[in-house]
Amino acid sequence: MTNASLAPHESARLSALEQTVRDGLRDFRRTGQALSEIRDNEFYRASYESFEAYLQDRWGFTPPQASRLIDASDVAKVLDPLGIQAKNEAQARSYRAAAKVITDLEPEQQRVIARLVEAAAPDPQPDTEDDVPWDVPAAEVRIMASVVKKMQPDALVHHPDSGDEVPFDTLTNPERFEVIRTHVDQKTQAYREKQEAKANAPQAEKINWADWCLNTAATSLGHGQRLEITVEPDGSGAARAVARIVDGSTGEVLSAGGGAVTLKKAVLNLADELK
Repeated sequence: MTNASLAPHESARLSALEQTVRDGLRDFRRTGQALSEIRDNEFYRASYESFEAYLQDRWGFTPPQASRLIDASDVAKVLDPLGIQAKNEAQARSYRAAAKVITDLEPEQQRVIARLVEAAAPDPQPDTEDDVPWDVPAAEVRIMASVVKKMQPDALVHHPDSGDEVPFDTLTNPERFEVIRTHVDQKTQAYREKQEAKANAPQAEKINWADWCLNTAATSLGHGQRLEITVEPDGSGAARAVARIVDGSTGEVLSAGGGAVTLKKAVLNLADELK
């Protein structure tokens, strides 16, 4: 506890903020904003030595929990003017990287991103509600923000009509937006294709390396053979592991995988060699 006291207006504000937290525990925006103000103004100081002690005793929050709520609330404040309504704390925090870029931009640049978000929204379909919320994926908002940030006045771009290379600041506002949208579309398409290729790529076979050792020893080794895993210094102050199959009588190495810095990788290298 501490003997510090609050001025009357601070006590009144703390009471209002705590009521917000109490009423809005399911509303991460309001809760995060209230906790942020309590922390920044040290409104807890009349009864607690630290914000962390206040969180634990008053609300049962750990510091990481409070930080996540505050971060999510801060991100939501950046997203709201763009027309993106984060539905929960986790979704808001997924936009954190994009929000960090956006907050460093000029207001006019932020308005361009809002237009890009609006332009990216699908056309309303018949027999559906027009006000159904729709959000651009976080990665694509980050692409928008990055493109807008790179469009400095002296950046050379291709004129949307003539195709000539010209400084960005020589274009009219409509032409600038068209150039930005073209760049965003190209980068977004490349990102989507990369994600699709990743999703469709054959999945690597997952092997439990310890089980593989036992199964291989039980079912695949010939009479007198053994499976060894050796670890030796590599001369640089580190160590490397090697898995190999050895003839127990002669010591001849029958098969060996590549060296690795972990036992697991060493065994997987041997498994690949035996394939």
